[in-house]
Amino acid sequence: MDVVRHLACLEVEGTRLGEVGRVAEFDAAIPGCEGWTVRDLLSHVGVVHRWAGRIVREGLARPDGVTAEAPDDDSGLVEWYLDGFSSLVETLRAAPDDVECFAFLPAPSPLAFWARRQALETAIHRADAEAAMGGVAPYEDDLALDGMAELLVGFGARKKVFEPATVRLAPAGAPSWLVTLGPEGLAAEANDPGGAADVTVSGSPSEVYRWMWNRPADVAVEGSAAAAAEWQKLAVRWS
Repeated sequence: MDVVRHLACLEVEGTRLGEVGRVAEFDAAIPGCEGWTVRDLLSHVGVVHRWAGRIVREGLARPDGVTAEAPDDDSGLVEWYLDGFSSLVETLRAAPDDVECFAFLPAPSPLAFWARRQALETAIHRADAEAAMGGVAPYEDDLALDGMAELLVGFGARKKVFEPATVRLAPAGAPSWLVTLGPEGLAAEANDPGGAADVTVSGSPSEVYRWMWNRPADVAVEGSAAAAAEWQKLAVRWS
């Protein structure tokens, strides 16, 4: 996916999140995000959008001191979220292709990084908000598959210690990934040639991607429950 496609997905996902925010109960719990409510989620995404937008807009080499706070009054929370979302989209659309700024995962350019990261950040939380209401619309296949790749070769490259296990991720209609977990971390092989794996997780690209983020998902998990549980250690920490 390119910057144009990521920005199109960001607009769709961010708009949907705002629509959910208008009708959801702010105190509703988010399945798969222990202790979070819809209020917490809208506050989090609104802060992240402002954080990312300022980094790109001001060409910051480091994000130190870049902060934002959600309003205390629930009556203004959705509009506050939408203001930050709109500003982020405008910033990314206006940014030159060669903008120089902080980024924290490999990408063709900082702009490509932020367009991708914000599209995927917004998408996972849009689904979280919908899950609090009982139903989740699927992601477009290309976005879900792109998100799988980001998680495996971006966040997954960060050092973690696992018990040895192999996990096959098999999204319908797309090549599978073979993921090897161990004391040295995670290694992901795209276009998995097949063969033995301790556990295979299969389903639509959207559902496999949600499972990878440890969200409730409609997937088939075949094989070792212990190997599937080992995946849960890949919790993303931002610091």
